[in-house]
Amino acid sequence: MALEPKPWGLRALALVSGAIMLSLSLGFLAAGTAMKLHWIAESDARIASAVFMGLLDIAGLVFIGAFLRWQGVALTDAFGLKRGPLGPALGRAVLLCLLVIPVVFGSMLLWQAVLLAFGITPEEQDIMKMIRGAKNPLVRGYLLALAVAVAPVFEETFFRGFMYPALKRRLGIAGGLAVVSLVFATVHFNLNAFVPILVLGAMLGLAYEVTGTILVPITVHALFNTANLVVLLFAPKP
Repeated sequence: MALEPKPWGLRALALVSGAIMLSLSLGFLAAGTAMKLHWIAESDARIASAVFMGLLDIAGLVFIGAFLRWQGVALTDAFGLKRGPLGPALGRAVLLCLLVIPVVFGSMLLWQAVLLAFGITPEEQDIMKMIRGAKNPLVRGYLLALAVAVAPVFEETFFRGFMYPALKRRLGIAGGLAVVSLVFATVHFNLNAFVPILVLGAMLGLAYEVTGTILVPITVHALFNTANLVVLLFAPKP
């Protein structure tokens, strides 16, 4: 199966991206105001940020769904959800994950070696720091759910499901995959993770292009994040 053309382009992408960026800006403004008014303690700033990012992911899904409804496009058609039984799709996702994990982790080790060669000390992503440092079980549970469920659903729906088809119409498969993967890696704002996330994004994009259903990259992304978290939680603390 191959990914079918989608009935939206760069204007639609700009509209939905603008709505998400506006929400992000308003959220940061509200968070900054709350901290200045001491409604949020500085010690709770990271947790508040995680809560905000989870809400932003949900808002992004709402924006995409609202746009598709406005355009009269069914979710099943938009994201290839009418592709037969669920079992085979999930099975392909598991097999793809077995390929993705060693490739991405291998790229991470090579990239960290490059950073160290230039005197740059690798650092964990903020979400990893928060999960490792969370003492409250409810907070840790929320952060884990955000990493293995909420974030993969939003990121795959937006980047692979919505952005990639719009760019593919103008740039072709290779150009669309390259731009989406670069944007995907850049918005994580972590130099240490840039190349691994770039590789992950490209592989997830290929998975969507080949299978034609967003369920596959969502599942691979969730499984990858879960494997990453297992390593984090069971690795000895430095």
